[in-house]
Amino acid sequence: MRTTHQYLDKYPISRDSKKLILGTIHPHNHDSFDIPFFYGNVTSIWTLLSDAFPNDLQQPLTLEGIIKFLKKKKISVSDTIRICDRKNPTTLDKDLIPIELNKQILDDIKTSKISEILFTSGFGKNNAFRIFYVNILKQRITKDIKNNKGITLDKTFFGRPIKLTVLYSPSGSSNVPLSVSKIYLDNKDKYVKSHRPVYDFKVDYYRDKFDSKKP
Repeated sequence: MRTTHQYLDKYPISRDSKKLILGTIHPHNHDSFDIPFFYGNVTSIWTLLSDAFPNDLQQPLTLEGIIKFLKKKKISVSDTIRICDRKNPTTLDKDLIPIELNKQILDDIKTSKISEILFTSGFGKNNAFRIFYVNILKQRITKDIKNNKGITLDKTFFGRPIKLTVLYSPSGSSNVPLSVSKIYLDNKDKYVKSHRPVYDFKVDYYRDKFDSKKP
């Protein structure tokens, strides 16, 4: 099963963007997406951002609304894989066989104003951070990078420092492991009255990460 990316050329990285959401590649069956866009199959990241910024990204979610939100917040979205095969017909990164990486992204980042790249998956096989950092930048992932969920690149790569951050997954399946993580437990008391404490923590986390007023 060969998947060719449908959105990289249609929605290139904006030169005005300050933040970049970076994933791997969309699922194969893009014709069935709720929204014909990145993460349009389940829209969990857009739902989170809508709850984090209700005045800027209103529901029901639409392609036009998402694009308007991204432009206002100076956010671009891209992926690390342009073409892949799949061992199995799943959405799992571990089942991907990358055929062509999106190396154009290096020039696109360099000519933008991006100061932080936010990855939707981290250090596992074919995860977004690993492909970008190891396969595209040719760097080695260290224990400190894993512990800190990222690193700040010095200016030798893109002419300016750029922060690399692995996001906590927007998917509902991540709520159970997140509920026992140190960052959540350290903030648990803030959500004691919430009916959905882990989700509300995640909304606050995404609001902080995508605050356009922050560098």
